[in-house]
Amino acid sequence: MLTIARPPVTPSRVPDAATTKTATATSAHWGVRLTLAALELFLAATTLWGAIFVVPALPHDFLRWGPFSDFMIPALALGVLCGGSALAALGAVLARPRLGALVAVVSGVMIIGFELVEIAVVGFTAVMSPEQPVAWLQVFYIVFGVAVMLLGARLWKAETGAYRLLWPPF
Repeated sequence: MLTIARPPVTPSRVPDAATTKTATATSAHWGVRLTLAALELFLAATTLWGAIFVVPALPHDFLRWGPFSDFMIPALALGVLCGGSALAALGAVLARPRLGALVAVVSGVMIIGFELVEIAVVGFTAVMSPEQPVAWLQVFYIVFGVAVMLLGARLWKAETGAYRLLWPPF
């Protein structure tokens, strides 16, 4: 029977704590990046879909108390500001994680800001009524924006080692 002899374990072949910690941090780092990329992809797809198909089809009665005469400005804000920042964050998170972390935080702020302006203009109600739309999507996207911001901050910490802002981010 043929036996294979194992090479002797020398101190240079034993993994040290720093090497093991780096490998673990890198895999966790990729987990944060991929999770954030998936959230940004969902946010970009839904905001662009909403800007093109949903917002222009809403009844004009929703705008009776707001500063807008039609849905062009809200649709552009949703598509360009929210969808554009989500697409930028998606690309940056995958290509340049430090910059992607900051853009992801901005993307979260954009969707939260859009939803708060929407609540101010259209109104907020927890139950369906003929005058106002049901508000569960507004709440969902505010919570979603907070999650994106927190993951962006977590990615920033994984990249830089601290939550303080370092400039330039790349």
